[in-house]
Amino acid sequence: MSVRVRCNKCRTAFMAADDRPGNIVPCPKCGARHKIPTTDVSEAPRVAPAPPVEVEDEVTSVFRPSGESRARSTWRRNRVLLGLLLLITAAASVALVAWPRFKPRSNDPVERVAEDYLEALTKDDSEAQRRLSVVEEPPAIRSYQQVSRDKTKNQTTKGSFAPIAALHKKIDADFAYDSAIGRFTPRHPLGAAGETLDALHKAKEDAEKSGVYDKMASGDPDDIFDAAESFGKVFSSLAEGALAPKKVLPTYKMLVEDAKPPLPAAEAALALDVARDPKTWDALLKRPFFTLKADGPFVYDRAQVDALVTDKLGSLGDPPTRLRLNLVRFRLEGINTAWRVTRARRVLPGVPDDDAEQPAPEPEEPRQPPSPPRSPGDVPSSGADAPAPVP
Repeated sequence: MSVRVRCNKCRTAFMAADDRPGNIVPCPKCGARHKIPTTDVSEAPRVAPAPPVEVEDEVTSVFRPSGESRARSTWRRNRVLLGLLLLITAAASVALVAWPRFKPRSNDPVERVAEDYLEALTKDDSEAQRRLSVVEEPPAIRSYQQVSRDKTKNQTTKGSFAPIAALHKKIDADFAYDSAIGRFTPRHPLGAAGETLDALHKAKEDAEKSGVYDKMASGDPDDIFDAAESFGKVFSSLAEGALAPKKVLPTYKMLVEDAKPPLPAAEAALALDVARDPKTWDALLKRPFFTLKADGPFVYDRAQVDALVTDKLGSLGDPPTRLRLNLVRFRLEGINTAWRVTRARRVLPGVPDDDAEQPAPEPEEPRQPPSPPRSPGDVPSSGADAPAPVP
């Protein structure tokens, strides 16, 4: 009877005769020598039966993977694990870099508009910039962070637009706006010219009645000084009357300040804010402000948002600078501009920050003609502060 033997080296199973128990037989495949096991059960040591293991029956199977095949499987498994490790590392790096972009957005509508505008600046998205702002020359930035709203700068103006609409109606009846010069021109220029001529002729008649021309022709220094003073008063009266800018070529600010009756406080604040920056309001409303003739309530909101930004043209090592955004929202009946950025400026450390809008410059007061120089012996006709004559 034959005995089945398995080679411990090449794992090949072969049959050996059982009439030679304990003899050494070679493996027919690799030549390794093996001792034939004995078939006597009494001679075999008693060993506790091993628990069953669900493994492939190596005794009955001749086809087993070689060492090279197992090495290749191990290498493939190691490569897969290494690839997974690299993928996880790359995903973690991307998450760390992109986390500021994916952080939860603020629920504040003002901050959300400011963030969208800053994002449009970093991407050079001109269409989004026009949709979110009226800034003509936006700053060039590479990135931004720490967007926060200073709620202490919030301002809200509420009132009725009816007084402003009534003023606009009067302005439209008397003036036409000239965008080339940014002023209003009289709709009836001959009327203004006639008023000016009347004022000039009246000034001439008054001068003749007061004897100004005679004083100028007399050659007396005192009379000449009196005549010069009289002419100064005439010019001042004309500059404040018929030749006043608010009558010839007024600005919107002049018309608001000269309104009859005067505008209430809230309505005047809105109109004067428009007068300080008419271009911004034209872009905000898509039409001139003085063409609005609604009579319902209005709400004018202003807010301020700060952010740390890095300049696009700056060096990588430069520290971020603070960028301040001014946002406004205007609502009037069917008009709702939503929150829009109207101003973007950098706030540099150590430089005073002027948050308030600068008012438009006031028109210069007309200057009186200078008096002719006095000689040492001249005696002024009047005046407590006049110097005493020199003997």
